[in-house]
Amino acid sequence: MADAVSSFESASPAAAESTRFDLARGLARRRGLLATPRRKLTLALAASLVLHLLIGAAADVEPPEDKSITLAAKLMPLPPPPVPVATPPAPKPKQKPKRPKPVVAASAPVAIVADPVPDLSPVAPTAPESAPAAEPQVAAAPPPPQPTPPPPAPEPAPPPARMPPKKINLGYTAFLGEQKFEVGPVVLQFNHDNGRYKLRVVGRGRGIAALLYPGTFTGESEGQITSEGLRPDKFTEERGNPDKRRETIFDHEKRLLRVPDKEPIPFEGSPHDPLTWIVQFYFSTPKTDRVTISVGTSRRMDVYTLERAGEEEIELPTGDADPVTGQRAVKRVATQVWKGTRKPDADGKPNGNATFWLSPEWHYIPMRIKVVNAQGRSASFELTAISTE
Repeated sequence: MADAVSSFESASPAAAESTRFDLARGLARRRGLLATPRRKLTLALAASLVLHLLIGAAADVEPPEDKSITLAAKLMPLPPPPVPVATPPAPKPKQKPKRPKPVVAASAPVAIVADPVPDLSPVAPTAPESAPAAEPQVAAAPPPPQPTPPPPAPEPAPPPARMPPKKINLGYTAFLGEQKFEVGPVVLQFNHDNGRYKLRVVGRGRGIAALLYPGTFTGESEGQITSEGLRPDKFTEERGNPDKRRETIFDHEKRLLRVPDKEPIPFEGSPHDPLTWIVQFYFSTPKTDRVTISVGTSRRMDVYTLERAGEEEIELPTGDADPVTGQRAVKRVATQVWKGTRKPDADGKPNGNATFWLSPEWHYIPMRIKVVNAQGRSASFELTAISTE
């Protein structure tokens, strides 16, 4: 039989090919559209495309809000800082001259009258009158002690005589660790109106950092502008999503820092928050080589003591980027290096440190910042852009 089929195929190859085609067509009719793997794949892709189109047309999907802003990489000239109000010393009160007592002159001569002569004739004794019995004296109860009133809240310093620009934007690049692993851009936005300010920071990871640290970090500070710098009233931070939002209140009247999920923390003076202490030197130029700054966060009150440790020239990119190479011109900027440690906890263990590179040419704006926590992990920020309005 096999020899017969072989001889038939060799004799008429066209007839054999036609027979195979008729057999395949019959199987395809029997199986329908899913007769071959290619048809199955094509049908699956078509069904997926139709399904996506239907979902996209029926559902109203809004793109996620991008809170980050893009700041042109350029260092603009920064206006001078606010000028404190000149308060002259209070004049001493003048003593009023004593008025002499008036002397009254006699209009007529004064007559001198002689004392009367006492009568020395004996007088009959009289029975002494009985004195009324004295009533017992009852001692009055002492008044209850008055409660000691709390000390009055310190009055805020007056506003400066000249206010800063309406808007100041500072662009930084954030790094992690001593090897300076780049995280992404951070923009610090300052604006004010009617003596009150808002200071906002927005940061988002870039590249691999966006996978390790997803979401956007935002922080916002509100308060007053005084001749001694910024005086925060409220600080809010949000890490990644609204569920991680924390709010800190600076109660200056009772001198308490109100943090979430903890007892209020007392403070003295005028503390800062994590944003205001970055630009504090711009609003209040350091007058000595040693300053102490209290920083109230959403978890605790930190106290830093910074000292001027020397001077250092650092390179900063300035101007616009080259249209061909994309590189920016580099300028060497003279800075003052201020280093300090954070006040240790009750156990006495080191609690981290901070270093600021301040430029007198740029009115003590931090050109570079490095902060190290108690575990030794560090974060640094380098200035890349300044814009004002």
